[in-house]
Amino acid sequence: MDAENFSFLWKGILLGIHAGISPGPVTTLLVTESLLHGRRAGMKIAFVPVLTDLPVVAVIIPLLYYLTFDATTVIAVISMVGALILCGFSYESFSVTESRYERGEVSRISLWKAVGMNFFNPNLYIYWITICGPLAVSGLYRGWATMFLFLATFYISITSVKLGLSLTVGSVRHSLNLKVIVWINRFLGAAMLLFALFFFRQGFQMLTGEITIHFSGK
Repeated sequence: MDAENFSFLWKGILLGIHAGISPGPVTTLLVTESLLHGRRAGMKIAFVPVLTDLPVVAVIIPLLYYLTFDATTVIAVISMVGALILCGFSYESFSVTESRYERGEVSRISLWKAVGMNFFNPNLYIYWITICGPLAVSGLYRGWATMFLFLATFYISITSVKLGLSLTVGSVRHSLNLKVIVWINRFLGAAMLLFALFFFRQGFQMLTGEITIHFSGK
């Protein structure tokens, strides 16, 4: 492996680790599911970025490579819809009580519902337009193998970090008092509500022209 390919490998690893540990809706949902339903429930959420990103990346990389395109309005709408979905998840977290938890009445979030939530996360698109997408395209200039090396190491890293987090939270949940579990879940619900408010604000700023998102192809 030459020095240039090695640099793409490490860029993929480091960006994947950073994305894996960064606070966000997917991480919050992963901790919530691991806390309420155990490590297996959380581990399925660890694969959400891969399932969500693949179709997004398949569209964004060609756009970055070939076209100049204003994506502001599209991402603004995505941001507003994502905010509404997060409000629903936040409500579910606040509705968890000790009695409902003991009776097993706390519903699990399906994998595809979590994928849908992340699909309407505007930061997914902004991240790929401004950071990972340009790096992937610069790898593509060197060849398909270099781009796939970057993408593979990125997704292996982000998934590994999130799997580790779900295993950790799922392992300690049995040592926690039920009241503590409920209050941690409410704190996570408040975090999701804050993400929703941020998405609403971000979408509004895009619609009013305060923020613009552009593809810049060659």
